Amino acid sequence: MNEILASDLAIGYDENSPLLKNLNFRLTDGVYVLLGANGSGKSTLLKTIAGLISPLHGEVYVNGFKPHFLRRKDVARLIGYVWQNPFHGFVEPTVEREILFISKQTGVEVNWKLVHKLVPLELFERSPFTLSGGEAKRVSLASVIGLDQPIWLLDEPFNELDFTGVKVFTGIVNYARTKGKIVVITTHYPGLADLVKPDYYLLINRQSGLLVMDKWSNLSDEDLVKNEVIPRVLRPEFTG
Repeated sequence: MNEILASDLAIGYDENSPLLKNLNFRLTDGVYVLLGANGSGKSTLLKTIAGLISPLHGEVYVNGFKPHFLRRKDVARLIGYVWQNPFHGFVEPTVEREILFISKQTGVEVNWKLVHKLVPLELFERSPFTLSGGEAKRVSLASVIGLDQPIWLLDEPFNELDFTGVKVFTGIVNYARTKGKIVVITTHYPGLADLVKPDYYLLINRQSGLLVMDKWSNLSDEDLVKNEVIPRVLRPEFTG
């Protein structure tokens, strides 16, 4: 079983003004959706779990390890982290080399079946920096989760995807569930998140700095609006 464990965790970039604090949670195998307003700390929480930034206070453990103390290639074997802006993660001159980059760093074989679901062969010789937003998102996802890690942290994966892209992504999340992975997805659109049939939601209250976790089936539009998240259905009483 996989596990992400946070103990008295505070995150952010300024010890005197943490984005979130007193976080205590345990995630095991399943699909989770992280929700919150702009600037509430969603991306920062994923980066902290991925070891890209250190906790301001407390600890986070991933399968028993503290990611910010591990070598990056060891983290990459354990965690697939997909950037909100795909272009921030690109480092290679062609799509094919981008997809192979983490594999070469870690020695982990690429799951080409996953990759080909996301990226057509005709893109392989293109520069990733010349792709459309949707194409870049697909390549970003493929270059990371193509290593089939036990834990996927996906920052705004629905952004830029068209109907077909969302359908493919939904199928890949379903695959991850059957393999017993932990998948954490951030999004501003809970209606889209419904498509992947999440097990739980994590909702950030920016005013209190608290993180609420509950079953996805218990999430209401009223809870979303109170926490400045777009509801599934925009009704007049929500839009003012």
